[in-house]
Amino acid sequence: MTNSPEHNEQFSELYKDDLFTLVFNKDLSMAICTADSQYIPIKEFKRMFSKICEMPEISKIDHFVFDKRSLRTFHQPSMEWYYAIWKPEMKKKGVTNHYKILPNLEWFLKAVEAGKQEIFQKYGSDLIDDIHVEYIDSIDELIKQLEK
Repeated sequence: MTNSPEHNEQFSELYKDDLFTLVFNKDLSMAICTADSQYIPIKEFKRMFSKICEMPEISKIDHFVFDKRSLRTFHQPSMEWYYAIWKPEMKKKGVTNHYKILPNLEWFLKAVEAGKQEIFQKYGSDLIDDIHVEYIDSIDELIKQLEK
């Protein structure tokens, strides 16, 4: 078990490499994937998120957090795959609460918003119907919100 300084709860590290860290808390039914690099090639992004897609078959996940604070490169094809392929697949597996922590960079936020609009134009805004997506500032903030 590891206890990251930001987390109030105990999280087990499931996976770590140069690009990602994946932790899980069974009590909170929460998985957190942290980007540990400024840039993640799409092949590696798909590999990691495909691995995450297998998790609900092993343990219930009610909350999935993607912590992107380390990213300094916005990659639209990765975001499109994430929204159009990965999120619907996770929805089928019952994972409908998605949280994101973005880098504190205004241009990154604008790129995300523009990217989402492009995806919704291509696939329709109903692509993420019944999926709760929320931007948060920290894991601790989310845990406190969920404990209320």
